[in-house]
Amino acid sequence: MLGISYGELFLLLGATAALIGPKDLPIIARTTGRFAGRSIGYVQLARGQFESVMQQSQARQVHKDLQDTIAQLEAIRHEIRTISFMNPGPMTSRLVDSINTAAANNVDEAKGSDIVLEAILEAEVANNAKEFFSQPQNQLKSD
Repeated sequence: MLGISYGELFLLLGATAALIGPKDLPIIARTTGRFAGRSIGYVQLARGQFESVMQQSQARQVHKDLQDTIAQLEAIRHEIRTISFMNPGPMTSRLVDSINTAAANNVDEAKGSDIVLEAILEAEVANNAKEFFSQPQNQLKSD
């Protein structure tokens, strides 16, 4: 503790007690204890405020990281949509043609075959995205 051994500490306490005298020793000990308690309280308060600030900064960092991740996901989503419309597969073409035909006939009801085609389209888009991102030049760079 501060480079003072227990023997040196007891020697200092004994010398202080001899200089002050037994009459004033309880008063000085009480005052010293109060000051020590207050200083410990101030240190704990400062430590708590420091930890609070650190938690807030960590929360801000996590929030910023989440926003960055969401922005990256939106960019990927946009690229996937662009790829699927630029390089449509046979099922995509069929679905787009069926949508155009339905729009021309003013049919607003969804049929079972349309739902199946939409599911196949989503699978095809996912497969195109998987192929696109499996190429080394298109892989995301992690920090």
